Amino acid sequence: MAGYRLITLCGIFFFFTTEVLANPNQLDWKDLTNQQQEILGPLAEDWNVMKLERKKKWLGIAKRYPKMSLKEQHRIQSQMQSWHALTSEQRKQVREIYKKMEQLPAQKRQEIKQRWQDN
Repeated sequence: MAGYRLITLCGIFFFFTTEVLANPNQLDWKDLTNQQQEILGPLAEDWNVMKLERKKKWLGIAKRYPKMSLKEQHRIQSQMQSWHALTSEQRKQVREIYKKMEQLPAQKRQEIKQRWQDN
């Protein structure tokens, strides 16, 4: 079960690897809009120590969030809460798995992404 959870969380990063910042000056939690803070709430405690590349990805998600279906929104919220609940060691494991996934051929990555989305 723990392995499935780690793979699911890897999917979060895999799915959103191409997102970019709408405003590169929005780096600290206090600088985010109310809407961004509401959407990204589960990440609030970690936001100011998060690496820039992660912030960019999550801000990209927040930008698209209002256009997502309710099902997608619930999935994103659930994933953020799951990520927040992980220990630093578990997060490290997720990142390592993600790096390995990046090495896979495009076809295999697409298959994994599809399986992840179907769950």
